[in-house]
Amino acid sequence: MIEIPGRIPIAIHPLFWVFASFIGWINSQNLIGTVIWLGIILVSVLLHEFGHALTAVLFKQKARIQLIALGGVTTYDGPKLSFWKQFLITLNGPLFGFFLFLIAASLLPVAGPKNSIFFLIVRWTLIANLFWTIVNLIPVLPLDGGQLLRIVLEGAFGVKGFKASLFASGLIAALMALYFFMIQQLLIGAFFFLFAFQGFDMWRKSRFATRTDREEENKQLMMQAEILLQQERIEEAKVLLKQVQEKGGMLAVNAAQYLAIFAAKEGKRQEAYDLLLPIKDQITDDSLVLLHELAAEHKNYAFVCQMAKEAFQISQTQQTALRNARAFAYQKKGKPAGGWLQTAWQFGGLNLTAVLQEESFMMLRFDPDFRSFVEKLQ
Repeated sequence: MIEIPGRIPIAIHPLFWVFASFIGWINSQNLIGTVIWLGIILVSVLLHEFGHALTAVLFKQKARIQLIALGGVTTYDGPKLSFWKQFLITLNGPLFGFFLFLIAASLLPVAGPKNSIFFLIVRWTLIANLFWTIVNLIPVLPLDGGQLLRIVLEGAFGVKGFKASLFASGLIAALMALYFFMIQQLLIGAFFFLFAFQGFDMWRKSRFATRTDREEENKQLMMQAEILLQQERIEEAKVLLKQVQEKGGMLAVNAAQYLAIFAAKEGKRQEAYDLLLPIKDQITDDSLVLLHELAAEHKNYAFVCQMAKEAFQISQTQQTALRNARAFAYQKKGKPAGGWLQTAWQFGGLNLTAVLQEESFMMLRFDPDFRSFVEKLQ
């Protein structure tokens, strides 16, 4: 990682050089051309990101630039910005790239012989910046065009506009992927397919978003809490997480999951259960497995049965299968209870005689469906 300090710090990830070199080789098929392309991409991406960063600094923000595998990212923080200021910060990235295209276009007629190095540099700079400016303004997240669409819709319609921007981004990305696949541009099509998947996934998750999720203060609280967690300052983080949880929305769901995990580790199983159960349809895989375990402890067997397949898909262990078998046994459902017991037995090392003496399975000792599974195991 190369880090350049300054008013606008710059960090260059090693993968940036790898991908830039790959693009250079595809376009030139020789070492000198690859080096030229590497320089053009470095300058073009940096200028694009400085368009974002300098505008952010103009609005009293602290900006940082990172060059990563697929381009650049500019982040900034500071006083809350109006939507029109956010719009300008986002727009000025593509504009700076377009200005570089105009400079290259004006130099091309006087760049000398067409086989000269300078001519190639100018021509490739023109092509790269025109192409990237156009592509980057397509209204697809995480491209700048998608960010501009989000800013406009969210500014006009609030959270509903934010959700609409995610759906529109996913739909446009899917159409772009289909187009590029049809014209045999598989690499570009694959990128847009990835953007489509991300867009629809974000839209699906955003159905629980509320106005508080888009408030800068709430996002800053969550960010500070996560920094404290990374520093293992758990008690301080929990104070902030509780503040976020009280505000509701998707961030509150994330905060509740953190708090539930800490409560479970501290032996406060009831508290963890009470935190996760109300948000059962919104939690991550790890939290779902924990809730599955807690629901069994609290004898919520109907819910354990409901979660059985999903929990086992995430955590394919003997304990998960046994937990499912016991829950179905308590519900007096012999066939699924036997099926899950058979799954648990397949892991090996199960004391079947002892397990069948448990209260849950004793309730099914005369159930023909359950007995048919047990006989196969004995």
